Amino acid sequence: MDRDWKRLGRAIKAQRESLGLATQQELADVAGVSRQTVQSLEAGKHRSRMPAAVGPVEKALKWEPGTAARLLTEAADEQPESSRFAEGMPIRIARELSAGQVVDTDVLDLTLPGSSSRLVVVFKQDSPAADMDPGELRAALQEWSRIQRAMRKIAATPPDDTADEA
Repeated sequence: MDRDWKRLGRAIKAQRESLGLATQQELADVAGVSRQTVQSLEAGKHRSRMPAAVGPVEKALKWEPGTAARLLTEAADEQPESSRFAEGMPIRIARELSAGQVVDTDVLDLTLPGSSSRLVVVFKQDSPAADMDPGELRAALQEWSRIQRAMRKIAATPPDDTADEA
């Protein structure tokens, strides 16, 4: 089975930063693992088996157990065709998803009682991240982290029913 360790590393780093953990050491402290362990995971170092430290890192990142394993195997299982996303989507959304490079995504549960709504946010760059200098990429990821924090704050805020009464 192919595992995408680089994908897992990018996801760990993005989640660490979105939680406001600026350094690998901060994540290591919260997870109770070494900084070298976090550094190795974020670097996407290929392994033959899942390290035991992944469980505590998942917990520190506020991920559900098994998220890392899913991230490792999801990329290999994905269909290469982007057209599968377009079915049933408005044309403008399909165009946006097919252009540029997806840097990260987030799914927020904005469910109101009796609803099954979800908000899916896709953070994209017009040029591949590999073409960006480190400062540009860092600035883009910081902006994405700021946006994620704001969205999570909105999602955690109970709806204001008084607005409907005005």
